[in-house]
This record gives sequence, C-alpha cells and structure tokens, in this order.
Amino acid sequence: MGVLKNSASSGDRFPVWLRIAIPTVASLLLFIFVLFVVHMPAVKETMVSQKKASLKHMTQVAISLLEHIRTQEREGLLTAEEARKKGSDLLHSLHFGPEDKDYFWITNVDMQMVMHPYRPDLEGKDLTDFVDLRGNYLFQEMKNATEKTGENYITYYWQWKDKLGTEAPKLSYVKRFEPWGWIVGTGLYLKDVEEEAEARNRELVLLTLAVLAVISLLSVYSINQSRRAGEQIQDSEALFRGVFDNSFQLMCVLSSDGILQRVNQTALDHAGIEAEDVLGEYCWETPWWSYSSDVQLHLKTLIQKASLGEVCKDVVIHYDSEGNQFFIDFSITPVSDSVGEVRFMILEGHDVTALKEVQEQLAISEAMFKGVFDQSLHFMGVLSVDGTLLEVNNAALLIRNVLASDVLGKPFWEGPWWQEPQALIPMLKDGIRRASDGQTIRRQIATHSEEGEARYIDFSLKPAFGADGEMLFLIAEGRDITELKMVQDQLKDLNAELEQKVEDRTKELRESIERLENAQTQLIQSEKMAALGDLVAGVAHEINTPIGISVTSISYMEEKLNALVEKVKNGELRKSDLDKFVSIAQEATKSSMLNLHRAAELIGNFKQVAVDQTSGQKRKINLHEYLDEILLSLRSKYKRTQHKINVTCPDDLVLNTWPGAFMQIFSNLIINSLLHGFEGVEAGSISIRAEVTEDSLVVQYSDDGNGMPEESVSKIFEPFFTTRRGKGGTGLGMSIVYNLVTSRLGGSISCTSAAGQGTAFIISLPLDIVKV
Repeated sequence: MGVLKNSASSGDRFPVWLRIAIPTVASLLLFIFVLFVVHMPAVKETMVSQKKASLKHMTQVAISLLEHIRTQEREGLLTAEEARKKGSDLLHSLHFGPEDKDYFWITNVDMQMVMHPYRPDLEGKDLTDFVDLRGNYLFQEMKNATEKTGENYITYYWQWKDKLGTEAPKLSYVKRFEPWGWIVGTGLYLKDVEEEAEARNRELVLLTLAVLAVISLLSVYSINQSRRAGEQIQDSEALFRGVFDNSFQLMCVLSSDGILQRVNQTALDHAGIEAEDVLGEYCWETPWWSYSSDVQLHLKTLIQKASLGEVCKDVVIHYDSEGNQFFIDFSITPVSDSVGEVRFMILEGHDVTALKEVQEQLAISEAMFKGVFDQSLHFMGVLSVDGTLLEVNNAALLIRNVLASDVLGKPFWEGPWWQEPQALIPMLKDGIRRASDGQTIRRQIATHSEEGEARYIDFSLKPAFGADGEMLFLIAEGRDITELKMVQDQLKDLNAELEQKVEDRTKELRESIERLENAQTQLIQSEKMAALGDLVAGVAHEINTPIGISVTSISYMEEKLNALVEKVKNGELRKSDLDKFVSIAQEATKSSMLNLHRAAELIGNFKQVAVDQTSGQKRKINLHEYLDEILLSLRSKYKRTQHKINVTCPDDLVLNTWPGAFMQIFSNLIINSLLHGFEGVEAGSISIRAEVTEDSLVVQYSDDGNGMPEESVSKIFEPFFTTRRGKGGTGLGMSIVYNLVTSRLGGSISCTSAAGQGTAFIISLPLDIVKV
C-alpha cells in the first residue's frame, strides 16, 4: 500500500504523459545530437579506415600470390623470367570493387612501370619525372614511402578509373615485394568514399526521421507496453543467446562488408581463441581460415556474393587448434531489410567429418561388395527369409546361361540350378527353412551340367543379421569342387611316386651342387694360375733386359781377354794394352754386376709375390712397399704406354694379412683399368690411396678412363659378367676380387662409375684383422 501511495503522490506532481514525454523527448534530442554531431562525421572516418584496411588486405593477398610464384621459382619449377611474367599477368587479371574496375599496378624500385591495366602506355617507361595535377612526383613518393617499412599509404591525383583524360584524388596502399624489387599497389578514389559516406548518412537521416515519427506516434503505447515488452525482449534475447551460444554449430554474425560482429562459443572453442581476438576483423582474416590463402580468397568471394543477397553454401576442409582435420558444411545467409538491402549475414558451420567418413566407408564397402560379389568365381546369391532370390552374381548366371531378369524375384528352388536331379529341391527347401531359423547350412551336392557332365558343388546357406540382431537375408554360396575332388583322387596316386621322385631329385641336386662347387673352385684356381702365368711372362720380360746386358758385357770382355792372351803369346803385349784391357774389364764387370743385381731383385720380388699368390699364407707386409712390388711385377703391362699409376700410402703402415689376396685384388683392378678403362685412351691415370681411420683401413682405387653405364655397375661383382665376351674375358676377375675382400679379408667393396667419367672402388677393411 505504501508503494501505491507514493506512486499516486508522484503522479499528482507530474502527470503521466509528462513523465513519459520528458525522457522520451530528451532521448530523441540526445539521439539526434549523437547522430548528427558524433556519428555522422565518424561515418566517413570509419569508412576510410575500413577501406584502408581493405586496400592493405587486398595488397597483402596480391603479395601472397607473388610469394607463391616466387616459391615455384626457388624450387626450379619456373625460370626468373617466367615467374615475373606469371606474377605480372596474374595481378593484371585481378579486378574487384563494386564495378569490378579496381585494380593492382606494379612499379619497380627504379621507378619503371612494370604493369598497369588501364595505362599500358606507361609500361616499361621511367616514371622518375611523372607528376600528378598538383605537381607531386607520385612514383618517387611511393618509393620513398616504402623505403623504411616496405609499405605505406599515399594520396595523389590519378586517372578516374578507366576514363582517359579525367583525374581525381586517390588514396593508395603500396607495398614492396623485395625478391623482385617490385612495388605493388592498389587504391580507391576519395570521391567514392565521400559519396558512399554521404549516401549512408542520407540513408541514416531518412531512417532516423522515420524512426522518430514512429516513436512519436507510438511513444504512449510503447511506454504503456514497455514493461511487458521489456520482459519479452529479455526472454527473446535470453532465448537467442541460449540458442546462439550453446549451439553445436559454428555460428557467426557478419556485417555486409564481411566484418565479424558476433561469434558463438562453439566457433571460439573450435579454434581455441577468445571473442576479442576476432570481433571487428574481416571474417576471412580470422584464425579459422588462416591455414590456406586459397580458402581465404574463396571465402571472401562467397561473402561478397552473400552481401549481394545470394545464399552461399560449401564444404571446406578445416583445422582445429590442435591441427586435426575436419570437414565443415557451412552456409552464408544474408539478412535484408524491408527494402531488400543486406544488413548483415549469418555464417553457420556444421562439422560433417563423421558423415564424410561414413559416406567414404559406405562407398568403399559398397564397391568392395560389388567387386567381390560380381567378380567372384563362386556362385553367390542373396535370398529373402522366405527364399525369394534378391541378387545373383555373374558366375551363377553364366553356369546356366540365364539372365538376371529370368530368376530375380522368384523362389530360389525354381531356378535352373536345382532341376537336375529333382531330389535337390526338397533338400534346398529344408535348408532355407533351417537357415531362416538362424542355422548355417553346408552341403556337398552332386548335380549335372547342361551337357550331362557330373559336377560336385560345395553349397552353403548363411543367415545375415543387422546391428539389432534381426535377420535381414540369407546368403547362398556355391563352389565348384569337381576338379578338387579329381585332384584329391589323383593326389593319393601321386604321393608315393612323388616321394620317390623327391628322393631321386634330392640326390641329383646334391651331386649337382658338389659338381658346381668343384667347378667354381677350379675356375677360381684357373683364374689365379692365369694371373700367375701372366705375371711370369711379365717378369721374364723384365729380367731379359738386365740379363741380356750382362751377357753382352761379359762377351765383350771375353773377346778383349782373348785378344790380350794372343798378344802375350806373341810377345806383343804393351803396358797401354794392359791398361786398356783393365779399364774395359772394370767397366764390363761393373755393368754386369749392376744388371745381375737388378735381375736378382726382380727374381726375389717375383718369388715372394708368386709364393703369396699360390700359398695363401698370412704374414707381415709394409703396404706401401708391397704395392710397389705389385706395380713392379705388372710394369710390363703399361711401361710402353703413357699411363701413370700414383700410390699414396703411409710409409710405416705394416699389416699382418694375406699378401696373396692383396696381389690378386690389385692385379685384377689394374689389368681391368688397362684393358677396359683405357681402351682407346692414350694417357690415363690410376690412383691408389690408402688411409687409416679410427676402426678401418680404407683403400680408394680410381681411374679416369671410359667408365661404365649404370647397368654394368650393378652387375660388376656378379660371376661370369663381362663386357668382353668373346674377346678373352671370363667375367671372374671382379667376382674373385669381391670374394677376397669380403670373405678372406672380412671387409667391403663398392663401385661407382658413369660413362665417360672413370671408375672408382672403395675397399674398407677392419683394422682388427689386417693391422699389426
């Protein structure tokens, strides 16, 4: 009662209409003041800011496209000229804006025009002295504006869109693309911004006047209904907030320009962000789309279409905050006012990943079923529970040469498969009845083909159940086992015979293996002896020279001695004759001794190398000296050529190893180089380099000869592989080298070569086997 009394006393002092009119008029005046004094002047500034942001974004998109092309250039997919041509053509083709006449242009840091869609006459020209209507060196200004930060806004006068001879003030955003020294820019005409701002202000004024008129007419009614309306609005807003914020779909409210105005919690949680991170940003620039510039450009295009009143839908691949891939079915629905102008847009997204996976799995399962069912060599059919044939595969149709239309939809037992003999039909009906009760039936039945030939079929009936356990259909399957039964019968007869054959063949195989092993041993020994014989011939040739010189010297001295004896007998000997003979004797003796020592040295080396090669005994050797002995024994092979052999090896490297293995390895390598690598080469070079690492001895052998193709390198160590078939080559040399390195010395060997680029071998031997 006290409240009612106070209200009544207040009403006496202030009439109800006045208490309603004063705040209403005050609110309207405040609204008008804010509209005309605060909001309308800010419209132009806001629009300019939005347009500047749009210019910056569009230029960044163009730079991103150029960076993508630059990546192709770095990866070698495009040449520098092709990449620049592609980038210029791409930006030349991009047009946007309400009339599709806004564009990009490109200059370079040397102030030359690279590309301009509407001023091709400037392309390739030096723009250093180019000025606008106010005398501004605008391209110089662009260069200066981007020198420090690489990007900036500039204002100048320029041709009005594509109309030659008309110029207007323009605001542009320019950004450098440093890899190519380009300055990329796009702009907007300030006149357009002013006209759009004025249009929006006029629209706002008209809307305000209309609202004021409506408010004035309905003020009394609205005040009377304010409490109830307020409660209803609160309920509606709570309902909207509940639906919007708690929806499992991703929901956003966008302005007609694509700026994000509201977003629900589901969308925020999907990207792991807060509302303040994205509100006020262009939707395509938000984190939901940042994983792909192509998706961003596609979304921007759809938003532009929706801003014109078109409902847009699509399915895109999306990624959450943890990088998981999702398929999002999203739509952009424009919401228009009473005159049809789009005021805002609602973007909704629904996660259809599970649906996509189910669809893909279903398609795969269906394809697999069709493939297995139709291509199976077994006879297959699908029956209803009452025995009606629903599906049948090609194998079952072909066996009786019938069409699917002849048997589908009919009782299975009426099919042509069960007419001979007739006793099969009762068996089949009983099987269908039992299978319909949930049993699996399997029978081996005997039937006849159309030609009267007996056939045996392994037949089964299986019930198929759904996820709820309900029986869906029966699967009938038959497999022709006639040949299997014949084989089983024949198999019994063959087992005994086979066992005897296996025993005989096993014996023959053992004997063949023994013969092959003996043949291989003989071949390897023959190859060794052939190499030793070749070594004997070379050493004999080397010994022949010093022995020949010694024989000549001694023969000459013998001739002079006989002459001296004759003079003594005749008493004609003079002191000068004796002195001359002594001089000749000393010289001949010295020459003979020198050459005989040389021959003895050659014979000693040969004896040691021959013993190493034939005995296979392990002993200590100085590797450098032993390589010199090997080269000495092979000197006859190359001394009359211009080929050179260089050995690089530590002088103090002593090995406790099998010298014969080293002799055969390097003999084969050097002879291969001389015969194959230097065929047609006048002056070749062979390099042998040995070095000790932490745990191994590495020997690098290489020549600069003809080399080998890749297919020969892959077979180089195979037995009997040779490129000189029919010219004396056995194909065992490199196989023996491989076996000696890997088996005898416990190491590894590899070969690299290319046609015309020589051949190289790397031999790696463990130090615990060869090092003293």
